[in-house]
Amino acid sequence: MSAIPFTDRELTRAWRELSLVATPPAPTDRRNPHRLLLFYAVECGLKAVWLKQQRRTLFEGADIHRMGHDLQQVLKDLKVGSALSLPVSFLLPAVSKAPNSLPRKGKFGDVHQAWRYGGKCQAPTDEDCEQQLLKVLSWIQGELK
Repeated sequence: MSAIPFTDRELTRAWRELSLVATPPAPTDRRNPHRLLLFYAVECGLKAVWLKQQRRTLFEGADIHRMGHDLQQVLKDLKVGSALSLPVSFLLPAVSKAPNSLPRKGKFGDVHQAWRYGGKCQAPTDEDCEQQLLKVLSWIQGELK
């Protein structure tokens, strides 16, 4: 993973711009590419809030390596409690229909890979993941006024 540092202003701008694209006016128009951008909007927003709480302006190498895409870790660091919980993991359909084909499972911090590569989450569903991310996005908006 690259360790390019970013400022709080850059993260906040990315959160705002990604949020606009990720949440089109009609909810029925949302698809996994929107959800992928929603994931990244939440990631940028949470990291901007984290910097604000830390009274810092630069998200740098050590922060990047510790948190990565782990939104659960950032929420934990922010001490938001269980009100803003995200799923721990997600389940994709098996690769084949063969009886011995195992389902694919990942940590929620990797759901961006599923959406980026065309996967469809079964449990929780893509829509369920989106709803949880939207709750976090709404909370971020209150924190980054």
